[in-house]
Amino acid sequence: MMLVEARVLGRSRAVVEPHELTYEPHQPVPLRQLIADVVRGEVGLAVDPDRLRRFLRVLAADQIERQPDGSHGRSIDVDEVVRSALEGFDHGFYYVFIGDQQYENLEQLVRIEPTTRVRFVRLVPLAD
Repeated sequence: MMLVEARVLGRSRAVVEPHELTYEPHQPVPLRQLIADVVRGEVGLAVDPDRLRRFLRVLAADQIERQPDGSHGRSIDVDEVVRSALEGFDHGFYYVFIGDQQYENLEQLVRIEPTTRVRFVRLVPLAD
């Protein structure tokens, strides 16, 4: 189990409040795998379609906008959303914090414990 949260920098409240997601790897995993697994886990849960849409907008906003019915999970192309989320991280659209540590490389190894808190923080570009 781990706590997952999604935020947008500059907003006082989380876009998606911390919630538990079952994730129990037996060894450290690359950040790339963690992000992919969290996206797949969120889509698989899809308990609250609105929360899912808000969460995925933090990680893969451009992909969600192109989905025919992104609010219902059933039509979401999970592999495309994972690809978009990984590209978004590579392009610096959002940061990943695990506990108090920021992870900056998709190949960094991550150890997940039952009390681990994972925060995805989307950056908002300033207007010209």
